[in-house]
Amino acid sequence: MKSKDSISDQALHIHHLLKAHRELLEDGVRNRAFYEALQKRVTRNSVVLDVGSGTGIWAITAALIGARKVVAIERDPMLIRLIKNLARENRVQDKIEIIAGDSRQITLSREFNLFISETIGNSAFEEEIVPILIDAKNRFLKRNADLIPRTVSLIAAPAYLKSESKKLPLGVPLSCDYFNSLSMNLPLLLRDKSRLRLVGERRELLRVDLRTVKKPPVLSNLTARWKVNNTSGINCFVTWAEATLTEGVELSTLNTTSWTPLAYMIKPFGGSSGELTFTLEASGKSNFWSSSLSKGRTEERQSYSPVLAFASLNAP
Repeated sequence: MKSKDSISDQALHIHHLLKAHRELLEDGVRNRAFYEALQKRVTRNSVVLDVGSGTGIWAITAALIGARKVVAIERDPMLIRLIKNLARENRVQDKIEIIAGDSRQITLSREFNLFISETIGNSAFEEEIVPILIDAKNRFLKRNADLIPRTVSLIAAPAYLKSESKKLPLGVPLSCDYFNSLSMNLPLLLRDKSRLRLVGERRELLRVDLRTVKKPPVLSNLTARWKVNNTSGINCFVTWAEATLTEGVELSTLNTTSWTPLAYMIKPFGGSSGELTFTLEASGKSNFWSSSLSKGRTEERQSYSPVLAFASLNAP
């Protein structure tokens, strides 16, 4: 018999799971893009592998469009019955094989000519889409198998983020400058994108072509530069993911509701113009970033890291 704590933990997990997948199902931009890509790529000769299937909607969609066979792989065991019931609801249960587990620990035949995976994170690569795809190409996919997505990029731009409040803490007449200083060492998840205004052109920090990639990308020293004439409207850099799902179908997570861009805050620069640089270290569990403004022989540099906040809080 399961303990009350175990049942409570599972109920909480299901709560978060259904909430997260409701957000995905409510994301019309995301849904229309993947649906259009599948319409372009799925034929009655398609043998489809869907990795990180989630609710299974892309596996089910592929079967409805007419794929000959579909295999859906999902790590979370709580989602397996959901996929099965949705497949039955859409009357394609006989065309879809559903497997629980990590695709990199599963054995399948090399028969798939179409691969789909929505393992694109807020920072593009943290959900391991590249190692998942490389493993699938080495073991499951036929030569020249089609991929959805085909390319994934991490994009950055200088921006202005409107503060949620004038001063913390709200309603209490005291100072929290030390807290605010520590908080700048943590990237912000931008759930309210209406607060954000881009003030510079998008730049690719990293682009991976999944059709040709041989090894996972190095997620360190990711750097972009801009020539700026006025730094007064810049208080952060924002990053998001972009993907080419298939020919003619692009997806930017900046325009979706389920993905969340990240804002890396900076302090105002003393100088007003010059070459602005943003460098991101995303290879570990935490993101570290720096920014500099250079003009002639003068350079202003700022660095931020959760490690700096940790060091400050643990100082004697």
